[in-house]
Amino acid sequence: MSAAPPSSTASRDLPIEIWRNVFRYVRAHSQNQATQMPLLCRALRAEAEFVLYYQPQLTSLRAALVFADTVSAAPHLARWVRIISFSQWPDHHAPMSANRSCAETNANDRSPDTQLCKLVGLGLKKVMGLTTILVRDHRAMRTIAAVLDGTNIRVLYITGDHLNLDEPTVAFLKTQPRLKELRLYHRDGQDFDKLGLRRVRILSCPYRFLSGMSAGHRLTHLNVTSVMPEYDIAGIIRVVGPQLISLRLEQNVWKQRGRLYPTNGHDWDRCPMLRFLQVRHCQPHANVMCYLSDADDPVDAWNLPPALEAPVWSPAWTRARTHHLYPDERKRAEIRRFPEVVLRASGTLRSVIYEWSGESYYKTFLLASGEWREIPTAAAEADDEVWRDVR
Repeated sequence: MSAAPPSSTASRDLPIEIWRNVFRYVRAHSQNQATQMPLLCRALRAEAEFVLYYQPQLTSLRAALVFADTVSAAPHLARWVRIISFSQWPDHHAPMSANRSCAETNANDRSPDTQLCKLVGLGLKKVMGLTTILVRDHRAMRTIAAVLDGTNIRVLYITGDHLNLDEPTVAFLKTQPRLKELRLYHRDGQDFDKLGLRRVRILSCPYRFLSGMSAGHRLTHLNVTSVMPEYDIAGIIRVVGPQLISLRLEQNVWKQRGRLYPTNGHDWDRCPMLRFLQVRHCQPHANVMCYLSDADDPVDAWNLPPALEAPVWSPAWTRARTHHLYPDERKRAEIRRFPEVVLRASGTLRSVIYEWSGESYYKTFLLASGEWREIPTAAAEADDEVWRDVR
């Protein structure tokens, strides 16, 4: 026998925060059950609708058409929508009643059905509070461009997958002058300035996309997904360093030598507002001893951004197994030396996190007594997305 829905009195016995968490749990685990939440109790209907419609997930053309019909017929539901999540639509090239054929070739490259996309776009015109598009699959970008074409919808954030800058994507981005966040792949012959997006504050892209960047941008959060020479990093610091609050670098180090301490060799004093710095070494040299051969490799402990609070370092040489040439105990002592000396030299650092052996992260800090401590920490503190949430 099914339980009766709670009365209005019963709903007031629990704080609204608890009901909100209950609705979010249901929303995350059962779409069918989630659609029944607004019917639970009149007093909780608005809260249930908020959770249900805050971030609709348009995983197919069917789902998109149903959502568009819903908000067109009930415009009060559209007021809750802030984020729309787009996946690649597996049925975007087929009629609604047709079965998709697994034998069709190049289905992913076909252009979306323009007329059906326009129907979805008409429904989305009701969504006045939309701020964010979450791209689950970069191949969905053609569909997103077709859906929003002619709608005059202007979003602030495009998150999720990095976008491949084909012609439809570039054309769409140029219609979004209010954008504050963007993630991009690089294509030859393109650079960030050519998009004309001067308001972007949060950007993730390879260095080649930034190589022609001029001054005057508003970037405060930057994730460089591929950078190699030290002078490229110097160029980033020179052009946008003075305004950066958060910086993440994926540095290809297969041509580098030495331990590559992140404090060494950069003009970090050009980054007076930088509070978070994450440096991850990628594509290491096959001979890891090129990073460890120099016995005297000092740390420039004083060369830090003056406002830095929480650096994260993932060196390539701690991930390689070198016990037959360079004992792990010795490497561990050297990697520990870096956070201790910079913590003692800095007046702003709260902690330093380092990666060890590609499997775990350690958080280091100083106690009030001046004693240095190290504890294992959750990978979430060094997650690839931490950089964008720094305030």
